[in-house]
Amino acid sequence: MKTKRFIALVMGMTMAVSGLAACGNNGGDSSDNGGSTDAGEGKSEFKTADQIDKESLKGKTITLYTHGGNRVLGEEKKDADGNTYRDESYAYLKHLAEKFEGEYGIHVDLQVNSTEDDIRPLLQTQDPSIDIYTSPNWSIEEWQQYAEPYCTVSEAKELYGDYAETMYNDGTYIYALMPAKTYNNAVVYNEETIKKVGYDSIPTTQAEFEEMCAKLREAGIDPIAMHRIENWPLSTINDFANYVAGSNDAYPSMLKSDTPFSESEPMGKTIKMYTDWKSKGFFEADIYTDFGVAMDSVGNGNAAMMLFGAWVVPQIQGRVPEGGDPASIKFAPAPDFGNGQYVMASAADSYAISKGSDDKEAARLFIEYISEDAQYLADSGYIAMKKGVDPIVPDLYKIIDDAVAAGTCKVLYAYATDDNSMHNEEVLSEAGLLEDVKYVGNLFDVIDVTKEPDWAAYDAQVEKQNKAYVEAREVLGYSWQ
Repeated sequence: MKTKRFIALVMGMTMAVSGLAACGNNGGDSSDNGGSTDAGEGKSEFKTADQIDKESLKGKTITLYTHGGNRVLGEEKKDADGNTYRDESYAYLKHLAEKFEGEYGIHVDLQVNSTEDDIRPLLQTQDPSIDIYTSPNWSIEEWQQYAEPYCTVSEAKELYGDYAETMYNDGTYIYALMPAKTYNNAVVYNEETIKKVGYDSIPTTQAEFEEMCAKLREAGIDPIAMHRIENWPLSTINDFANYVAGSNDAYPSMLKSDTPFSESEPMGKTIKMYTDWKSKGFFEADIYTDFGVAMDSVGNGNAAMMLFGAWVVPQIQGRVPEGGDPASIKFAPAPDFGNGQYVMASAADSYAISKGSDDKEAARLFIEYISEDAQYLADSGYIAMKKGVDPIVPDLYKIIDDAVAAGTCKVLYAYATDDNSMHNEEVLSEAGLLEDVKYVGNLFDVIDVTKEPDWAAYDAQVEKQNKAYVEAREVLGYSWQ
């Protein structure tokens, strides 16, 4: 396996690698930290918008694939009869593409893909029909294989400061420009719903938070909507493990331990916490069939909250039923799990140029256009951060901003990609635990909420995963650096 993985890095094979990295958890630093030796092959010279020959691009059409369908089709809403429709006033990316075409004569064909699997075949064959794509869940190896290096980390730092290190990169090259900043996974909640059980805000301690969840369940309200039918929502544990640890390296520091999934370690403790919440009925009693339905449940008050990033807030606000107040959907820090109250911060809203694109300069021009439109980024739930661009801060950040300003909540920056983070990812993959977030899902699923919790079975799965992790680490020959 190690030999195959090395060949994949060196030869740039187009085979899909197993395993997806958590959204917002792949950063980088400005040194060469063990990325693919061929990562820079065929890379375009980095150009700003002013350096691109715009006249030569008139009449071209580029295609952008995005998982953010709400910004193309509009937010899903319910009419007075309960029927679902799309409110195109929220189709911010569509409106931006139309404005871009009016200014530069370049048409942007917007395509919505539900999952990474929808576009992987096009990227593997370097199909020229895909010019730009957004993807929250690629591993570093997949970025290296499919994306044209956008610029170097040092070039990005000139324009985006230290946030450049939290963009998807291999330590040398940025593979997807992330022109905005955001707070990562925290508590997205319906204020009107928690008021029904006597709360005006999200409690700041774990004990009080769990007490609120118990009261919500007793009232017949799902405390936390997850959409557990898929595994990717469990990747929020990567950030929550940092809140448990009070540091930004809970995920890569698994490499330090022979028992990373045990309760004595941040990752193991956090997975156990989530699973305990499941056993107590804090997650949905009936699994939501679609993530949009899960968001609906918070918007309409059937569920109280989600443990996700700021990107979810505008989408849920758009799902508040007619007559309701979208401002009731708020964003607050996670409670203090014993080491203080924290929120993760990182670059946001990734745009990558496909290696197979025939119109890379036109694609780059549109991405640069996005980076300079503060209103578009704010409407999307982010804060513009490019040098020279005046940011617009969405109201949704107010609660966290106030907590940070008051010193009650501290900011942690997303961990920069280095040998440790990449090696941890490889060890999890070698152990068969990375793909589809199995390192969490396998444990979370041990507990059956229809039966008495079988914690002995849970502990057995912990030992199984610890053993698999250590064996994989030894096979690969990695240790914490």
